[in-house]
Amino acid sequence: MQIIGIKTPLFTEEKSLIDFITKNIPKLNDGDILAITSKIVALSENRIAKIEEKDSLIIQESKKTITTPWATLTLQNDGWGINAGIDESNANELLILLPKNPTKTAEILCNSLKKQYGILNLGLIITDTRSVPLRVGTIGRTLGFFGFNPLKDYIGRDDLFGRKSRVTQSNVSDALAAAAVLIMGEGDERIPLVQIKNAPVVFTKGQSLSKKEANLFLLPENDIYSYLFNFSESENDKPSKLK
Repeated sequence: MQIIGIKTPLFTEEKSLIDFITKNIPKLNDGDILAITSKIVALSENRIAKIEEKDSLIIQESKKTITTPWATLTLQNDGWGINAGIDESNANELLILLPKNPTKTAEILCNSLKKQYGILNLGLIITDTRSVPLRVGTIGRTLGFFGFNPLKDYIGRDDLFGRKSRVTQSNVSDALAAAAVLIMGEGDERIPLVQIKNAPVVFTKGQSLSKKEANLFLLPENDIYSYLFNFSESENDKPSKLK
C-alpha cells in the first residue's frame, strides 16, 4: 500500500471542491482511495461561524452534551466527540463546523471524480480526528465514505488455532483514515488530500451499501463503552485508582 500526501494552496470557503481536487491531483487511478480532510469539505459548504457563537453551536450541533473541566463532551450522529467537532485551529479566527452530511457528500464527490478521471473503482473517505478514551493525543477516523466496503468481517472465521470469531470486524475505513491523517498533519503542513494506492479494500463498483453495511456508528445500547457514562465510585466496591 502506498500513501501519498498532496500539498496544496490554501482552500477557502465556498470554492469548488471538485475543481480543487482535479487541479491538485493530475491523475487518480482505478482502485485508488482518496482521503479528504473534513475541514475543506466544511469550507466548501460554507460551514463557518464566528468564535463568539461557539457555545450555542456546540449545543445546536449535538444530541447530548456533558460538561467537563477541559471541553464539552458531545454526542452526534456518529458517536461521542469533543465540542461537536467545532474547530478553531487553521480557521483564521473563525470556527469551522463539521460537514453537514459527510456520507452523502462522499457519495457525490466519489461519483463526480470517477467521471472526471474516467475510472470505475474509487473509494473516498472524509477524515476527521478524535480523542480516544484514556489515550494521549488524537487519531484520524472516518467521517464519511463511499465506494468500498468499510468493514472486513471475521465473524465465523477461524483464527490460527481454529477458534471461530464471534464479534470481530476490522474497521478498514478508520484504519485508512488514521494513516491518511498521519500524513495530513494537524499544523501548517497544508496536505488536505491523500491518495492511497493498492489498499486492501473491496470496491462496491458505484453501488450504495445497505444501511446496515454503511453504518459505522453503534447505538449507545450496543456499545460496551456506554457503561462508562453510568460509572461512579459509589456503584463499585473497589473503585479503580488512576495515577
